[in-house]
Amino acid sequence: MNETCTADTHGGRCDHLREQDLPAFEEVLQQALDSAEIQQALRVGDGVITCEHLRALAWEARESIAASAAAEYHGLLRLRRTNVSAHASDQLPAVLAVLVPALAGIASAVFLFVGYGLHLASSQPQLAGELLAMGWICAGVTGLGLLADVIWLMITAIHNRPTTDPGTASRTDANTEDSLRVWRQAQLWRRTLLSRGILPFLRARVEEARNTGTDTR
Repeated sequence: MNETCTADTHGGRCDHLREQDLPAFEEVLQQALDSAEIQQALRVGDGVITCEHLRALAWEARESIAASAAAEYHGLLRLRRTNVSAHASDQLPAVLAVLVPALAGIASAVFLFVGYGLHLASSQPQLAGELLAMGWICAGVTGLGLLADVIWLMITAIHNRPTTDPGTASRTDANTEDSLRVWRQAQLWRRTLLSRGILPFLRARVEEARNTGTDTR
């Protein structure tokens, strides 16, 4: 995977341009190439360098270009990690709601099966009694777990029902707000990448080609 090492001004760490962000880099690069400024510079340059050659040069130098927006990219990665952690925490009750009754049900079946088997065989009656007791306890846990699942589903349905109350909507739409913050930071990174990284790089390559009269290699 191609990665860009960008300086982390918050702790000396190295944030790599993730593969998922390479298409965004390409989009910003295309935006810069299509801009009136670069198109005019290419026309004035009298063909000493082409748009496709500029694209290739910028893609090759993406490591150093992306470093110009290091702080913004670091912020984007931080928000993504926070968002993922929050969503994982939100999913934990749902996982437990399914897992606990399932495991308790399996344990109940095993204990009851073995316990009744020993009881019918009149073998180790004390152990059989203990296994049967554990089996019925697990069966009770299974029943309580299923009841809790029903209550949890009802509460979830109530919280997720459509509402026209802005206050209620804002409280129940935390995931959307988190996603919006990530999107805003991504837009900030893209704007910074364009203005401080890609456009200056393209200007410099065009100017260099015009001064030398040949394509920049």
